[in-house]
Amino acid sequence: MKLLNDSQMQQFIVNGYVTVKADFPRPFHQSVYAQAEEIFSTQGNPGNGILPAIPQLADLFSHPAVTGALTSILGPGYAMHPHRHCHLTPPRQSAQRHHQDSYEEDKNVRHHRTRWAMAFYYPQDVTVDLGPTSVLPASQYYTSRNQAEKIEEYLLCGEAGTVTVVHYDLWHRATTNRSDCNRYMMKFLFCRMTEPTVPSWENTSPVWPASAAGNHLPKLWQSVWSWHLGSGGPSQGRDAADIDNGTTAELEGAVQGESGDLPEVVQLEEVYRLAGQRQEGVRRLMKMLSEEAPALLNHNLSAQHTNPSQLVSGFGLSAQGSAAVPHLLNTLRSQKWSLRAAAADILGDIGLPAAAAVPHLIDSLEDDAEWVRRNATEALGNIASPEAVKSLASLLTKDSCSFVRHNAALSLAKINAQSRDAFPALEQALQDDNLYVRENARLARARLACD
Repeated sequence: MKLLNDSQMQQFIVNGYVTVKADFPRPFHQSVYAQAEEIFSTQGNPGNGILPAIPQLADLFSHPAVTGALTSILGPGYAMHPHRHCHLTPPRQSAQRHHQDSYEEDKNVRHHRTRWAMAFYYPQDVTVDLGPTSVLPASQYYTSRNQAEKIEEYLLCGEAGTVTVVHYDLWHRATTNRSDCNRYMMKFLFCRMTEPTVPSWENTSPVWPASAAGNHLPKLWQSVWSWHLGSGGPSQGRDAADIDNGTTAELEGAVQGESGDLPEVVQLEEVYRLAGQRQEGVRRLMKMLSEEAPALLNHNLSAQHTNPSQLVSGFGLSAQGSAAVPHLLNTLRSQKWSLRAAAADILGDIGLPAAAAVPHLIDSLEDDAEWVRRNATEALGNIASPEAVKSLASLLTKDSCSFVRHNAALSLAKINAQSRDAFPALEQALQDDNLYVRENARLARARLACD
């Protein structure tokens, strides 16, 4: 594999994308393009069936440059998700609006740590006139369109064989095709299957360079870099005296709805700054969480494709790592389900350092609130505890909520060899009414068979 180097990984963390070249002979890409033309003209868009419709794409995603980029970003053993799509932009079609993709048949919290990525592949040369995909660099950390669109867009032009790996939450769009030709872009989704414990790219230094720090989100970027290195916690701690109480108070006011003018970029940097503090930092973040989760509940529930645990305070608590775990365990027992769901989600984003939460998360799989069960299910997959196998297998076959079953199957795939006791439940799940439950169960079975 052609793994990324430190500079490429740092650029991915900052900008949310990296471009590589699958340098097959030109007839390879011409063949893919010709097959796409034939399929779309005779059958229409094959949707998730694009891979069996054009089997050559399996070779593309086995190319050393592509596997190297995906391994660098998602770690070894990453999985191709069953959702994939071939995007056709015909001549004269107008540009899309900038958007973030939704999580298929699920409502995931948009996390900063990279557990999901997409690969965009062009089977033809793409110039500005052909309507290339555009991205808003460094926008993957924003949920606000207004904040994201302050960034100048970048057009992903390139020769046939260009593959761009992007953070799943990066804002992007198809631009206007001003040519007389069809433009195709094959989009495939990939999932991290193991939490980082060591760097998965060609790492030569653990230091986040000053040249990559910029003036946007330096504390956030350093935290994500530290997580990819495998440290799982804040890069440094400071005394409570170092806290800027003025900025934090302004953020707390924004959380309570007293100030709607605090930009998202400022909110994010502030919670990551608090994450670098010791006990005073976690105290302030937990206070924010207790106010933010109920305050934003109705908004998040009414927003399309949004998990109710989409909360800015959660990012800071995730970055605090193991220091936040005891506080979150208390919140996991809250009488408010919105707080229980948020605690489960944050524990899952903390990942391996939250191992002490496993028994409590297993108990949460029986919660009356489906969002608590959904977030706890995902969390147990990230922590990858074999203790959870029996409960996840039961959830996979009995839970009435499809996205809970969806995540149960994916979490069993992540736990992998320890999931053998779940094999009967995985067999049963192959008959589930939901496509993604079936396909995640198939993935789990395949990983068990290969172990």
